[in-house]
Amino acid sequence: MKKQGPTWGEVGIRNAGFRAATRGLKFAMGWGLATADLGREPASVEEYAEVMQESRATAYRDLQAFRQAFPNEESPERMNRTSGAQDRYDELARTLKDRKKAALAAQSMVFTVGGSAAFA
Repeated sequence: MKKQGPTWGEVGIRNAGFRAATRGLKFAMGWGLATADLGREPASVEEYAEVMQESRATAYRDLQAFRQAFPNEESPERMNRTSGAQDRYDELARTLKDRKKAALAAQSMVFTVGGSAAFA
C-alpha cells in the first residue's frame, strides 16, 4: 500500500500551530467561495474581503495565518482544486446566491481541504 503524504491540516499545524492552521484553512474556504462568486481568483485580499463581506482587517489577519501555515502556497487555489473543494464551492455559489448562506453551508469543507493530501 502506497503511503500517503501529510494532509494540508497536518502541514499547517506543523508550520504554524493549530489556531493559525485552522484560520488559514478558513481563509482557503473563503477564497474558494470568492473564486466561485467571481468566476476567477480574487485579484487582491481587498477584493476578497469585499466579495466575502468581511472587514479588511479580518481578511488580512486570515491571510497572515494562511501564509504562516502554508508558506509555500501563493494562494489557496491549489489546495482547493486538489482537494475537490473548489467544485463544491462552485456548486454552492450557483445554488445559494446569498454569500452568508453559502459560507455557512461550506464550513464543513474546511475539513475536506484540511484532511486531503497536501501534495497530490
